[in-house]
Amino acid sequence: MNNVIYSCYYGSYLAAVAAALHLGLMKEFDSGKITNLPYFGNLGKDQWGKLYFVGEDESGRKIYIMGSKKAGRIVEKALKGIARIYNMGETSVVFVDLLPFGNVFFATGCFILRRFNLKRAGNFFLMTGIRKSFRKLRDLVESIKKSA
Repeated sequence: MNNVIYSCYYGSYLAAVAAALHLGLMKEFDSGKITNLPYFGNLGKDQWGKLYFVGEDESGRKIYIMGSKKAGRIVEKALKGIARIYNMGETSVVFVDLLPFGNVFFATGCFILRRFNLKRAGNFFLMTGIRKSFRKLRDLVESIKKSA
């Protein structure tokens, strides 16, 4: 049985949405549901690299989120190496780097929220960015659920 880790820059935006999709907490884009997700927007720089348990899916896989800044590929290699060392098999952990799903709207929203703490403006850009990536993100999560 594999555990799944969804990771993005902070771990609390795209990763939280992907985990919610994986767990069936949402199926379509809904900004109200997104802003009320556990951990959404609540993880900062001091929490990069920490795993946060979000739930267990219908197949018994544990779903986590994590902030990895821009080090997703390095983290993935390290996790696979650790799994190999402990004879767990490289596929025991599925690491999903969501950094490629960000876009200019998403990045602008994160910058406004994190740098200036302007929630209304930041959330507008953030939700616009998530909306633009939502279908591809949902498709990725569905493919992971089928293959993991």
